[in-house]
Parts: sequence; structure tokens; C-alpha cells
Amino acid sequence: MTIPAERGGSADVVYLLLLLQIGFGLLAMVGELLFMANPLYAIVPVAKAVTLFVVATKVVSGRRWAWVTALVFEGLSLIGFWLSLMAGLLPVLSRTVTLAGLITEVAIPVTVIYFAVRVLLTHRRPRPAKLTRLRRPVDPWPPDPLWTDGLPVGWPQPIAPQPVAPQPLAPKEVGR
Repeated sequence: MTIPAERGGSADVVYLLLLLQIGFGLLAMVGELLFMANPLYAIVPVAKAVTLFVVATKVVSGRRWAWVTALVFEGLSLIGFWLSLMAGLLPVLSRTVTLAGLITEVAIPVTVIYFAVRVLLTHRRPRPAKLTRLRRPVDPWPPDPLWTDGLPVGWPQPIAPQPVAPQPLAPKEVGR
């Protein structure tokens, strides 16, 4: 099901926010690759960027599943931020909260969640109508016998059956 979208509406805003989040994520990936020197650190950010790009393009085209996916994805991102913040309270781990981190991990997900919930609530799927009584089925074949009519012109027409009268039995000839 598609959700109608107006130019410059919620879909365009969410599209731009998701592209901004993709850009910040790829920039953070480049910095991580420079310091860690291990290409395995690029797998998750690239997969996230590709997924967010597909979702962003489908949000603009009005796909309902894309709105739901954006809502779930950003909700998981927000939960991940809070779990990471809680883990940062342990003395062994440290968590540095920066302005860019707050924008990409809190502000953008909260805004996308707000727009997704608003769009999904205003464009609900229509509920099926109450069950109504169905009409009686119409028999496509008339109850008249086949030989009365109905065959196309030029086809051999069947002959109506003739009543058969009982024939008297012939006397038996004896002795021959």
C-alpha cells in the first residue's frame, strides 16, 4: 500500500534526515578505519548505510513498509544509544557524548520516529467492511435441456429423443 505524499512533506523531511544519518555514519566509519586499520570495522556501517538508503528512497515513494522499517530501525538505534550510555557508566568502559553523537543518535532518530508515527496514524489501512450477506449465486447453465437451443448456428443440432413405445413380443416359434 502506498501512502500519498505531498511535495516538501514528511516523506521529504525523513528522506533528508536519513541521508544525513547515512553521511554521518559513513564519516564515522572512515575515522574508525583510519585509527583501527582493520577493514572489518566497515561491514556494519556500510550495511546500515545501504539499508537506510533503500528505506529512505522507499519512504519518498510512499511505501508503508518503509515507514514501518524506518520506525523500527530508528527505535533500535535509540535503544542502542541508551544501552551504550548505560554501559559507559561502568568504570572499565567509557562513553564520550558529543554534539554530533547526540544529533545522529538521539535527535535524528526521535524526529524520524515522530514523523513515522504521525504518517502511519494519519494514513491507516482501511478496515474491511462488516460481513454482509452474499447474493445467491447465479447458475450459469440454464435448466433447459441441451437440445432446445443454445448451440451456435452451423453446429450440428442434436435431435430431441423420441419416446419409445413398447413393442409387443412376437410369439415364439416352436419346433424348428
